[in-house]
Amino acid sequence: MGIGEISRPAVFLDRDGVLVQDVFYPESGEWEAPWRPDDVRLIEGAASGARRLAAAGFALVLISNQGAHAKGKAALRDLWLAHERFVALLAAEGVTLDGVFYSYAHPDGIVPHFSGPSLDRKPSPYNVLIAVAQLDLDPKRSWFVGDRETDVACAIAADVKPVLVTGGETAEVGDGVLRASSLAAAAELIVAAGH
Repeated sequence: MGIGEISRPAVFLDRDGVLVQDVFYPESGEWEAPWRPDDVRLIEGAASGARRLAAAGFALVLISNQGAHAKGKAALRDLWLAHERFVALLAAEGVTLDGVFYSYAHPDGIVPHFSGPSLDRKPSPYNVLIAVAQLDLDPKRSWFVGDRETDVACAIAADVKPVLVTGGETAEVGDGVLRASSLAAAAELIVAAGH
């Protein structure tokens, strides 16, 4: 038996900007990933896109960089509570993730043990490769949906097909990268492409 006969395809999902709304924090003057549980809001239509993918037989695996603690902006506990709220919001919409992989490191961080180079931070494919091994996934039939070039680079390094969520038109761009206006639009592209 080859791997494709026993392994599931997956859609690897970035969190912020794909499933969850970014938040403007006056303290930093920037739009960022939620630092606190009360700040977590799902993007409209994201849960329906995730449900569509799960119904089509894809495992849903979260791969997300969360550098706020490393930068001294948020307590690690608050980031975990934000994750728990995120999971609860998804569950209320009928969505369950098959795996969750966060990188809390940041190359420009100030907090010891979370700062500097990191093996698991995107664009490194480390967490995708770990997920493939742990969850028995088939990367050749899998996709990565993200909203940053680091997500695209991670997908390419892991040998999965990238979809870049841009908020604009849905189209294919150079090097086989698809662009989609949202996760819901990306889900339609992925399901139409088959596995």
